[in-house]
Amino acid sequence: MNSIHRIARLTQLVTSGLLVLSLSCNAAIEINDEKVKRLDLQGQIDNVAPFSKTFWAGAHNAYASHSWNKGTYTDVNQYYSPNSLLKRGIRVVEFDIYPEGTFDSTPMLCHNSLEKKALCSSFHAKLSEGLDDIKDFLQSNPDEVILLKIEAYKHNDHNNWHNKIGERLQNDISDYLLLPSDWGYKDKSCASLPVSHLTKKDILAAGKQLVAVVQTPRDSSDLCNHHDAGNYSKFWNTVFIGVDAFDSTGNLKSNQPFCQNGNDKCVNKDHTAHYQAGNMTVVIDDATQLNTDGPNPDKTGENVIKKWASKGAQILELALVETNNTSAASGYGANEVQIEDFIWSWKSNRPNGSGNCASLSSDETIIDEACSTYQYHTCVDANRNWALSTSKGSWQSGFEACQNLSGSFTFGMPFNAYEHAQLLTTINLNNDDVWVNYYKAFDDFWYANSSNYIDWQFVEKAQVGSTNKGDAFNDIGILKRKALQGGALNLSSVKLRSGNRINGLKACYETRQAISHASVGTKEHCVTYGGSSGNWGNTLSFDASKGEYLDDITICTDDHKYGYDTVYYIKLTSNAGNSISGGSQSGSCTTYSSTTTQQLFAFHGQEGKEINSLGVYKIANTLIEEGVYATDWLNIDGPNNGDNELFNAHKNAGNISSSCESTDIAGIVARVASNKLDSLLTGQNLVNDQTGFACWNSSNGGSSSNTTCEDYEVRYFFNKASCLP
Repeated sequence: MNSIHRIARLTQLVTSGLLVLSLSCNAAIEINDEKVKRLDLQGQIDNVAPFSKTFWAGAHNAYASHSWNKGTYTDVNQYYSPNSLLKRGIRVVEFDIYPEGTFDSTPMLCHNSLEKKALCSSFHAKLSEGLDDIKDFLQSNPDEVILLKIEAYKHNDHNNWHNKIGERLQNDISDYLLLPSDWGYKDKSCASLPVSHLTKKDILAAGKQLVAVVQTPRDSSDLCNHHDAGNYSKFWNTVFIGVDAFDSTGNLKSNQPFCQNGNDKCVNKDHTAHYQAGNMTVVIDDATQLNTDGPNPDKTGENVIKKWASKGAQILELALVETNNTSAASGYGANEVQIEDFIWSWKSNRPNGSGNCASLSSDETIIDEACSTYQYHTCVDANRNWALSTSKGSWQSGFEACQNLSGSFTFGMPFNAYEHAQLLTTINLNNDDVWVNYYKAFDDFWYANSSNYIDWQFVEKAQVGSTNKGDAFNDIGILKRKALQGGALNLSSVKLRSGNRINGLKACYETRQAISHASVGTKEHCVTYGGSSGNWGNTLSFDASKGEYLDDITICTDDHKYGYDTVYYIKLTSNAGNSISGGSQSGSCTTYSSTTTQQLFAFHGQEGKEINSLGVYKIANTLIEEGVYATDWLNIDGPNNGDNELFNAHKNAGNISSSCESTDIAGIVARVASNKLDSLLTGQNLVNDQTGFACWNSSNGGSSSNTTCEDYEVRYFFNKASCLP
């Protein structure tokens, strides 16, 4: 474990309120602490899980920070700034947003219990500053997905108040924000957060990283009516409302508010029932701060994980991620809330290089081991029921071993603390370690719940030039994002800025449409390295539909200007034979080339006024994915005589090109038209094959005079663009 420093006793004088707070000495958690690494790894284990089965480490009142210099708060909850919380593994930030004053509607961040009368002041941080903190983190971590929870009531003094918030979100972070329209909601509609199907993978596959959701009023049974039409249009088009809740028959209450602190109204005195129903629960404030059981109540990780997360609470939103020098900590004594309190998975100081495959160890934690070790495998079915393989084998044999079980099992890894607890009650470890579907894909990136093992053929080629001058840049996060969003992310273009030397390099990555409810936007993810002098030259583009990629790069360095090497010349060439170059070819030169199986994909190095050094990452050529081509949401039939959304019906209606054949179908997704409930959750017998999608009343206990099918809307995905009308 890395050493952690001590923060001295602090006396804080807040002149605006003449308030003096004497606070105790506690330890701070550094970004490179092993706890942070474990929590960061854990945050992507549930990448392919619906939100109803995800686990989120959250910070309540994330803006009310001791160490953030953007606002002055007398009631500090967090020690770290929002950006610093995110760097430490927090993935839910909660913002209370109110106007600056009676006559100033600038959205600000502050505590307030006055609700419709609430006002902040000029001493508080602006919403825009909080969003900048989030944006800075997302720019540096393109593989991460964040949830922004908003508290914002109607306001007596500002009729257009919610639109002001929507405008701020659109202006500041629209490039990162998954909008309701991206999920297929119509303009100005009350868009429920679709927790029954939305995944982090979906968000990344849409080219996004952030979801905003409103949680207020917490006691409302109808958030849509509370956030009514009129002055809410921009807010509605930007923020999801509440969360989904549905019963065993598939009936959806799309405006169900978040449940607070185990409220009986939502969990019926049983936390697990709420989880099993497919809803999403947040637990905040007092419920997570103190374990009141026993003779010595204390804030412990056992309270957070075992009392709440293992019972199905998805969002653990601590009012004290760490108690250092915070006014809210004054009532909690010397006991700190630690990052480790969120960790249900990795054992302390693991992974430690013992191996590239993950095991559930006999002490019930996750550890890394050599993949060739013979062990039983954890297997899971479609309903997330657990079993062990009948024989031992290497990690990779788990895919076949689980398929050999009766009951359609696959090699599995728990999504969250609840599933981890369920797994432990199902199997008997008997002091043995068992394999889980979680492995080191490349670098320090671990991937969970893959359908098969992927050999990324990852190679890091060393930096050419001065590796100890300027600031480091490293886009391994782009490669991690490619893995998490399913591969349909490709290097789309490169460009050079140069004069006599190379001043800058720009690389752009394009997300292509995947089979998902979410639509992909047109925004590329671009990164620029180096300085601002010189001129941009031509662009070298790569067409994924033709299998094009960066074939080789020649890098020349010289020490003429500074007395140490900088990059003087670069030539970039595609596998189609096209190339661009810039700078002066002098000094020593190195060429990195692709192979018959590998492509150049991303960059790392050192930058200053120019590029001081440059290296590359290589991955397999087979990981170039063209993506698929999606129709709009289509609905040509009601369920009176059975809901016919078949391929030929839509082809005859002109929704699909006449030249398209059913063999061109790559996939189909469907949902209930009225409430957007995924078709897989309705419990109805459905047709979804090469003929298309349909629901027949006769297959669901009905007839032509007895309608039982829902009214579905569908989205077709094709392997070629010519299938779209």
